[in-house]
Amino acid sequence: MDPTGNDASTFERHLFQRAEINHIPIYGVLELLPLCNLQCDMCYIRMDRKDMESKGRLCSLNEWLSLAEEMKKAGTLFLLLTGGEPLLYPDFKELYTHLQKMGMIITINTNGTLINEEWADFFAKQKPRRINITLYGASNKTYEALCHVSDGFDRALNGIQLLKQCGIDIKINGSLAKANLDDRMKIIKIGEQLDIPVRIDTYMYPSVRERSCPYNFQSRLDPETAAKARIDVLHREMGEETFLQYAHETIAKMQIAEQTPPTDGCMTCRAGKSSFVINWQGHMRPCVVLDEPDIPVLKTGFQKAWNQVIAKTKEIRISKECTQCKYRYVCNNCPASAIAECDSYDTVPDYICRYTETTVSCIQDYLKDKGDANLASNEPEGKYHEE
Repeated sequence: MDPTGNDASTFERHLFQRAEINHIPIYGVLELLPLCNLQCDMCYIRMDRKDMESKGRLCSLNEWLSLAEEMKKAGTLFLLLTGGEPLLYPDFKELYTHLQKMGMIITINTNGTLINEEWADFFAKQKPRRINITLYGASNKTYEALCHVSDGFDRALNGIQLLKQCGIDIKINGSLAKANLDDRMKIIKIGEQLDIPVRIDTYMYPSVRERSCPYNFQSRLDPETAAKARIDVLHREMGEETFLQYAHETIAKMQIAEQTPPTDGCMTCRAGKSSFVINWQGHMRPCVVLDEPDIPVLKTGFQKAWNQVIAKTKEIRISKECTQCKYRYVCNNCPASAIAECDSYDTVPDYICRYTETTVSCIQDYLKDKGDANLASNEPEGKYHEE
């Protein structure tokens, strides 16, 4: 969860950096509900209404608004509304409107299939910062295989087009699994045709949180295939010049790792430092994947809950082996992925190791093909260490 992506201004990046230094919760994710109108195989928050009601109840509109007042006092400015499918939250429009009036800068994650003219008109009158729409494939056939709905692609594409016509900023996200692997370039092409940025994730977390059926037994890509898809996707998304720079920087990071001491194993993202998640039951956590720390914010109060999340997040460490690994500056491993992969912070996640090794191998092969034989090696090169 990185609130300062490519769309962030220099000022915003500075704002987030200052917030992290001072432990100000500038960015929050509100998971409004665990329900969705799709049944995607790889989703880590997926329950039916009966299961949801057996585990608790949704936070009410007044509870969210009360929390939002506390967030604002603590320094929260950016919010991501998500789920499940957030547009299914019964009081979504009222909540969204009130949050905007409070000055919150709002982004929304949605599958887009519920967006009709009424929703498009609603957002056109009070525009969010951005709406992120996940395309799970480039055909109804793929949606039926992965999301178990017959017309999901048509509905999602229609939603994207309606929002685009209303002048709403959109980003297309993608999540790769076996069932939609062959659609990855088609999804990017759709974004290019509509002049909408696309970001496809090729690493999928295994089953965590609400789910009981392990994701990796369903449709997860093996790490080698996922890594190769990652390189294909990044190359297409970035273009030749930017991808070449990315390849050079990746090798440079490995060279730096060879000459620098181990890391301390602490969280390297902003989770529990300047960002937080509050789930549909009203529990605060550092990020969307970690189950702990888990603070009942409605009972505890926002500021006290945030202070506890800060303190407990500082105690989290990944394995010592990972802190010494030559891939440590290019690896996706973090406490969240370690706990998801191994059910332990201090265990080395084999899937991520293989994913990272294959990623680097593909980059080295690419550089060799470009004639950068020295750069393709992880032998130290002074050029990069001087920078």
